[in-house]
Amino acid sequence: MVKRHANWDKLLVLAKQGVAPLCTLFENDPARPARMTGTHSGLYVDISKQLISRDVLQTLFALAHEAGVEKRRADLFAGKPINTTENRAVMHPALRGSCDNARINEQVTAMGIRTRKFAQDIRARGKYKAVLHIGIGGSDLGPRLLVDGFAASERPALELRFANNVDGASINDALNGLDPKTTLVVMVSKTFTTLETRMNGVAARDWLGKYAQDNMIAVTANRDGALIFGVNPAQIFAFWDWVGGRFSLWSAVSLSLQLVYGPDMFDELLAGAADMDAHFRDAELENNLPVLLALTDIWNRNFLGCSGRAVVPYARRLRKLPAFLQQLEMESNGKSVTLDGHMAPPTSQIIFGDEGSNAQHAFFQYLHQGPDVVPVDFIAVLCDAENRPAHTSALLANCFAQSEALVVGKTEAQVRAELKAKGIAAADIDVLATHKTFPGNRPSTTIVLERLDARSLGALIALFEHKVFVASVIWNINAFDQWGVELGKELAGTILDELQGGADGEHDSSTSALIALARNHQAS
Repeated sequence: MVKRHANWDKLLVLAKQGVAPLCTLFENDPARPARMTGTHSGLYVDISKQLISRDVLQTLFALAHEAGVEKRRADLFAGKPINTTENRAVMHPALRGSCDNARINEQVTAMGIRTRKFAQDIRARGKYKAVLHIGIGGSDLGPRLLVDGFAASERPALELRFANNVDGASINDALNGLDPKTTLVVMVSKTFTTLETRMNGVAARDWLGKYAQDNMIAVTANRDGALIFGVNPAQIFAFWDWVGGRFSLWSAVSLSLQLVYGPDMFDELLAGAADMDAHFRDAELENNLPVLLALTDIWNRNFLGCSGRAVVPYARRLRKLPAFLQQLEMESNGKSVTLDGHMAPPTSQIIFGDEGSNAQHAFFQYLHQGPDVVPVDFIAVLCDAENRPAHTSALLANCFAQSEALVVGKTEAQVRAELKAKGIAAADIDVLATHKTFPGNRPSTTIVLERLDARSLGALIALFEHKVFVASVIWNINAFDQWGVELGKELAGTILDELQGGADGEHDSSTSALIALARNHQAS
């Protein structure tokens, strides 16, 4: 079990005592919004609608100090091997210049110069019309999020498509209508052994035919693997074992974005992240936005028992953010063992979401009247150059109204009064009243971006990265390995061999029956 810090036990007591309803907290403390918001890097973070009292917040900060967040934060930026199960440093902040290690800085700078020159040369030639980005997981979700975000302020110079799934429909759809002569294929895989990426890469290489030598690019930590695959040595770009896949979008993994939107946009992204790095590294815990968000998650998960969290960006250009955060948070902190090998407390929440206002017509019914309390992260953008003012106002109105509705709800007495005012018969009111009642007192956080551009997007992503790290420190888990991903991949390789005619393996009876079903169908 997690090391029982004294402040953890104090929080258990506070949770058992209960926190006053949100409406009461606001009524009794007019300064609550000012005290429970923070701003940095063009982001405004408001946790005042969380079920957190002054005593709870003070104790949460005390817990962060007690858990050693400051020391672990220093270890992160110093490049110490905090990924203990793999004995690796965790240096994704170095990719945006937030590192004091001269050797790593030299590597990052050299690769940055190389990718910039390559992107500029390709764009200057005017030969190509499209880029196909092949990857999966961290080699796909980050670039997909960026392409939408960049499109908010810049027109693409080339068409950009993605292929990720091993389902042949993914690569077929991506290649449909493209010309191999004018298409660049960027294969992204840290190990260059990932099944999905290799299969799609083979299909793309075959499709390129005689153009493969010039038009295929690899981004990998396994240069030899890319060479064996047949990629031109001059078109292999590196990233390193100290970069986890879900933290890798700051590297050459996003070369496709530099090709399509230009390296200047990418530099803006890095600058926004570096600004958030500086805030996280230098600000005291009590005024530190990633720490504030992490502690909110800890309180909701471990003391209020909220196992899920919805992420709802009221900006179409951020519609991939929920999927991105699913991997970032659930792969990083979906652990049940502490650093010293003991049982951990409940860790990562289940993350789900969709763009607003679409989500309101899908799962918001559950958020408002469902049996479980599910905290929500609302994301809004004040200035949207793409949108008509009326559309921007409508998005903001919906975002702010939903967060308010979760707080105030609607009592049965209010419902009855409204129905009576409409002339509804008393007997019908008795039937309808409970169905139209909303419990309210449901927590949310609102993050507002001044504008959506590459710089603010970099800051937003880095904010969530550091939040994940802080939560892992308090849970005393390793946020930077992902052993749970590997077992299924290993077993898939064994089963694939069987499906392709190999010897029978040892499986549970259900899996053996499924393999037999597939083999019989293939043979018929």
